[in-house]
Amino acid sequence: MRSDATAADRGGFEQVYDACVIGGGPAGITVARALARGGAKVALMEAGGLEIELDSQDPYVGENVGLDYFPLDTSRLRFFGGTSNHWAGWCRAMEPVDFVPKSFNRLSGWPITKLDLDPYRAEADQILDVPNESEAPNLPFAQNAYRFHRFQFRWSPPTRFGEKYLDELTNSDRIDLWLNANLVAMPMDEAGTEVQGAVFKSYAPDDRGFTVKARYYVLATGGVENARLLLAMDQQFPEGIGNRTDMVGRFFCDHPHFVISDVVLRQPQQEREYFMPTEEFLFENEIMNFGLRLEPEYHPPETGVADSLIRGAACGRDFSERLAEKVLGRELANCDLGGIEAWWNMRGEPRPEPLAITRIAFEQALNPDSRVRLGTERDAFGLRRPLLDWRMSEMDVHTMRTAAMAYGAHIAEQDIGRLKLRDWLTAEPAKIPGTAEDEVGGKHHMGTTRMSTDPRDGVVDGDCRVHGVDNLYIGGSSVFSTPGHSNPTYTLTQLALRLGDHLTRRLST
Repeated sequence: MRSDATAADRGGFEQVYDACVIGGGPAGITVARALARGGAKVALMEAGGLEIELDSQDPYVGENVGLDYFPLDTSRLRFFGGTSNHWAGWCRAMEPVDFVPKSFNRLSGWPITKLDLDPYRAEADQILDVPNESEAPNLPFAQNAYRFHRFQFRWSPPTRFGEKYLDELTNSDRIDLWLNANLVAMPMDEAGTEVQGAVFKSYAPDDRGFTVKARYYVLATGGVENARLLLAMDQQFPEGIGNRTDMVGRFFCDHPHFVISDVVLRQPQQEREYFMPTEEFLFENEIMNFGLRLEPEYHPPETGVADSLIRGAACGRDFSERLAEKVLGRELANCDLGGIEAWWNMRGEPRPEPLAITRIAFEQALNPDSRVRLGTERDAFGLRRPLLDWRMSEMDVHTMRTAAMAYGAHIAEQDIGRLKLRDWLTAEPAKIPGTAEDEVGGKHHMGTTRMSTDPRDGVVDGDCRVHGVDNLYIGGSSVFSTPGHSNPTYTLTQLALRLGDHLTRRLST
């Protein structure tokens, strides 16, 4: 059944649902469908309508107080289908190494492993309309040292959840879909261990609100909004809900996207190539996971390719020596094994084409000071708006430099081309580009209600249940313990399916 909170009769809310799912994006829709399949009666509450509207988008307005970042109300969409409405369709499961602890990234490691998500691959493929994982294997390539895997993404059309599932949810006798229903309060018991209801309002200014009661509640409103709502639900507890250890909103991560080097290629290339580090290389260099993209046919500024590449990183000398020189900002002369000028002279040709860039999308190191907090301004429902304080660390810079230098060594060894790091990356300290200069990020909001075994280190446990609250769960990429380098939609869909199964089992007991 489908209803609109603005005009609908609300008499049906005397019943107690098995689950109230808050948020009609990929995570919320997936959890609701999984629960309904198991026989549960579900209230699926979406804050927007079927199209983007100014009123529904306005609560996403916030302020960036850290690194230059996208306006918060443009990087997220608040209507049915959620951010899948502008998703580009990139799909890849996280790697096994993404789930394990790393001594050089404090608090890293998930309470679950990749094996806990693997049973949900086939259904996630079907939900996202992607080819089987066997159709996008890692690709072989020649390399002198075991530094990289050459990997592939899988591509969704992309699937728009609102379009794909609207009719199914409208016709369901197990799911009541409510549009234009905005969460404004979550009454708790005196101990703060159980949610006793969820209060919603429409956009009508005189709306007194209505309460949905359920055995279990799932908050699935996005990586910024999940944290914002938990913090803003401060009617009973000043720190908000699930925040007794001050972890809600911390560890905000995106996948930073930056052009880190320019490349001159020996032969034309028609397609992007994607590389990620081997586990051995990752642990040996104490770096975070990354996806490196060789993007051909790039045309650099008119400063002269030859001059800019003379001190290129891709020379055949010892990798650690060259990395140290770059980190210290020293200028490199023509390389011992044939710098870029010697290569051009050998060819006896004019300035070479084609050209390329390398772009990185990488896993940020955990940083509790990179976070979502609350500002003083309030939205139309009286809830404080979010402040995003996005930060990067020396570990993040180390990852980018190491990735670029290693790839430079690889293409020189294979005589594919020559590479030069961008000046902003070799500067001390590195001068992180802003949104006017580069892509900056993937708009992948992760980590703000991170999964942890110990409540002192995160917000939810291995089943996505909020620590200390028996009947409140979180869906979406905000629960990622660490972000890996893969786009988050595939993994959050697997997690949502797993959460649906977990709640189905609890409901049956």
